Amino acid sequence: MKKKIILISGPTATGKSSLAIKISELVDGEIINADSIQLYKDLTILTARPSLEKEKIKHHLYGVLDAEISWSVGRWVNEVKVLSEEIIQNNKTPIIVGGTGFYFKAITDGLSPIPDIKPSIREELNGDVLKNGLESVYKDLQLADPDASKKINPNDKQRIIRALEVFRGTKRKISDYWLLKREKIIENPTINFKIEADREWIYNNCDLRVDEMFREGAVDEVEGLGKKKYPLKTPIMKAIGVAEILSFLKGDISIDKASDLIKFKTHQYAKRQITWINNQMITWNDINTQYSDKIIDEIIKKL
Repeated sequence: MKKKIILISGPTATGKSSLAIKISELVDGEIINADSIQLYKDLTILTARPSLEKEKIKHHLYGVLDAEISWSVGRWVNEVKVLSEEIIQNNKTPIIVGGTGFYFKAITDGLSPIPDIKPSIREELNGDVLKNGLESVYKDLQLADPDASKKINPNDKQRIIRALEVFRGTKRKISDYWLLKREKIIENPTINFKIEADREWIYNNCDLRVDEMFREGAVDEVEGLGKKKYPLKTPIMKAIGVAEILSFLKGDISIDKASDLIKFKTHQYAKRQITWINNQMITWNDINTQYSDKIIDEIIKKL
């Protein structure tokens, strides 16, 4: 029987990384990153990337990309396939942890046969949202792909843009692709856990984390990033906190205002993650990191 892989998904600031480390110590595991922004090198503090030099557990896919490089979900899951196979060959347990839901779905459900789409199409659609509003773009989707529009919430910007970029990039409806068989990349069985926690507790943890980021030097980190003159469209420049701290450095807002804006956007991000996880990971095991000892016992029993 193939060795199992542990998956831990959850909103930001819920203690996923700490939990993964505790589990790794008990099951002789290695951790693989499933957070799209933590793939990038430039921001350690602002993305809450684990301090790998302080950890005894081996971590993979943290801070491996330059800002100009963009990975598709397919590229990520194929990298994870290679890593997990190497970890298992060394008689250890892969533990995949993060908050990017599409990454986990690529493991559990496989990849859709949708070809890669030019990034410029998504940029154009994001521009349409800013110019005309999400309601107008949703109406475009209703015309282009009525079946998809019925299954996508009119407020779900990410899925609306995805459906339209597929239509514009392939001249084929995303609802047609949904009918095709998905390609399973990783064949090992998985133990799937999603973190459930009180929303106010999560928001409070988000605020505490932002305060800690400022104490640890987030302003200096973003100032250094700004000097590299990366295009605004690169993923690293879109990380929560970059625009706000750059505005503070320009003298447009106070540092307190920057902090408040970062906290607000982090709350919004956590809310989107919670909604996505609840809708897309219905069959996953619910865990609460406020009771980590019980969680660890449950995970180990399932190995």
